[in-house]
Amino acid sequence: MPQTKAKVYPLFAESSEAINSKQSLTQLAQAQPERRHHRLKLVSSILVSIVAASGGFAVWQSSRSGQDLGDRFLTQKFVEDRATEQFKLESLRQQTLDTKQCVECNLSRANFRDANLRSAYLWKANLSGADLQDAYLESADLRGANLVGADLSYALLKLANLGYANLSQARLSHGDLTQANLWQVNLKTAHLQQANLTETDLRGAVLHQADLQGANLSQANLDSAQVSGADLTGAKLTQANLQRANLERSKLIQADLTGANLQKANLGSAQLMQANLSAAQLNEVVLWVANLEQANLEKVSLQRARLGYAKLTQANLAGANLTDAVLEGANLEDANLEEADLSGAKLERSILIGAFLKSANLREANLQEADLRGAYLGSANLRSASLQGANLRGANLKGASLKGANLREANLTGAILPNGKIAP
Repeated sequence: MPQTKAKVYPLFAESSEAINSKQSLTQLAQAQPERRHHRLKLVSSILVSIVAASGGFAVWQSSRSGQDLGDRFLTQKFVEDRATEQFKLESLRQQTLDTKQCVECNLSRANFRDANLRSAYLWKANLSGADLQDAYLESADLRGANLVGADLSYALLKLANLGYANLSQARLSHGDLTQANLWQVNLKTAHLQQANLTETDLRGAVLHQADLQGANLSQANLDSAQVSGADLTGAKLTQANLQRANLERSKLIQADLTGANLQKANLGSAQLMQANLSAAQLNEVVLWVANLEQANLEKVSLQRARLGYAKLTQANLAGANLTDAVLEGANLEDANLEEADLSGAKLERSILIGAFLKSANLREANLQEADLRGAYLGSANLRSASLQGANLRGANLKGASLKGANLREANLTGAILPNGKIAP
């Protein structure tokens, strides 16, 4: 007989309400994600409306917190970048020390103190602000290098090649630059106190307002160099070549310029008090309004030099050659001009009170309205000289030659005349 499947009946029969409720719950569960998304959109739109409407505190607070986060991020990034840069710089520095070569590389603010860079090839390298104190740079090639503000104090740069390099504001005090090539170099406002620049090539170099106090520039070549406003107090420039150099307003107080060549140089308004210029070549030099008080100019050549209104009080010009020189309005009070050659010189309105002009050659010199009170002109040659309106009160002219001289309106009161007689 075929078996019949028994019917299973539920313990509790579901009512129509229960069935409906179950269906509603199922639909609700299915609708939850959609409603949640709708609620989020609604809340978001409300917040946007509040921020837009208020525009005040909420925005400020949000921007401030954002700014704080941004600042922290930038600070962290700066520290990281700085560390990376320092690492790169240190690597490059070490590489330079190992290979002694770094062409056109950036070594700005690198530390090379006491470093051995002898014969290093650093062409056009950026060494601005670098520490090169006591560095050994003998015969190094630094042509075109950027050394602005670098510290090279006590550095050894003997025979180094620094042509066209920029050393403005650099510190080179006590450095040794003997026979170095500094052609066309920029040393504007550089510190070179007590530096050794013996036989250095500084042709066309810019040394405007540089500090060269006590520096040794013996036999250095400064042809056409720009040295205006520089301080060369106590500097040694024996046999230096300063032809066509611009030394306007420079300080050369007590400087030693023995045997120096200053032909056609510009020393206008320069301070040369107590400077030693003996045997120097000063032909066609410009010394307009310069101060040469107590300077030693013995046997110097000042042919066609321009010394208008210069101060030469108590200066030693014995045996000097001042042929055709311009000394208009110059102050030569108590100066020593013994055996000086002033033939053809322009000395109008000059001050020669108490000057010593024994055996001086003043042939055809212009001394109009010059003040020669108490001057000594014994055995002087004043032939064809113009002394019109000059003040010779108390002057000594014994043995002087005045043939052809113009003494019109000259004051000879109390003067000792060529024949030894005293003028009334």
